[in-house]
Amino acid sequence: MDIIARHSIKTPAKRRSSSGFTLMEVTIAFTILAVMMTLNYRILKGVVTAKELIDDRRDGMFIANSLLTRMSRELQLAVKRPILPSCDTASAGTSSSSDQAQSASGSNPSQSSFGRPVLISQSDLEGSSITFLAKEAGQYIPDGGTHSGVVQITYRVAQDPDQKGSQDATYLLVREEIPNSKPLSKACKSVLRFPISNNLISLQFRFFDGKAREWVDTWTAQQAIRLPEIIQFTVALRSPRGTVQSYTTAVHVAAS
Repeated sequence: MDIIARHSIKTPAKRRSSSGFTLMEVTIAFTILAVMMTLNYRILKGVVTAKELIDDRRDGMFIANSLLTRMSRELQLAVKRPILPSCDTASAGTSSSSDQAQSASGSNPSQSSFGRPVLISQSDLEGSSITFLAKEAGQYIPDGGTHSGVVQITYRVAQDPDQKGSQDATYLLVREEIPNSKPLSKACKSVLRFPISNNLISLQFRFFDGKAREWVDTWTAQQAIRLPEIIQFTVALRSPRGTVQSYTTAVHVAAS
């Protein structure tokens, strides 16, 4: 009996084996996983944000390029001829007088431009406007043909009625075209007026006076009887994401 008791005392008890993770190990693992997910989310968010900014800038540049290309092409084809009265402000009597003046002097463009404006640029709180005559070939003609006619073109800034009262409202860039034909009352019946952009912030012009050899911000009445040698214009647009971007280009006027 004593032998059995001594044997049982000398024999050590077997330790119970552990087959799971401790609470500390599980906590550390979840902490590492959370850190990695946070880092991956930030990286992914940065990539998405960068792509959105690039796409936004690309869309803004596409709109600006369309505007600058169209205006540049038409300004390059400007001709030195007297501009017509506005169809909005010309009364019946004014139209008749203008028609008679056109009939008397329209046969000689150089004489008709003497003392009468060939380019008008005005500025107000909304932005600048410009009015000039250009060869009709300046238009984007779908069939690729050319025209020999002359049209009067006006670019002006107007309020967008759909954004009235909006805190971040933008303006319309309106293009107006009148055929340079007689009588004026008939020409005004063929006027084309439509907005070419509704996200305009501002439109500004500068002119290089070839006679005075200097840049001016306004084309005054004394200068209006001739065309500037170079016209620089700047458009500020609001991108789809709300970023304001400005674009500037300069155009050499061939008829100057």
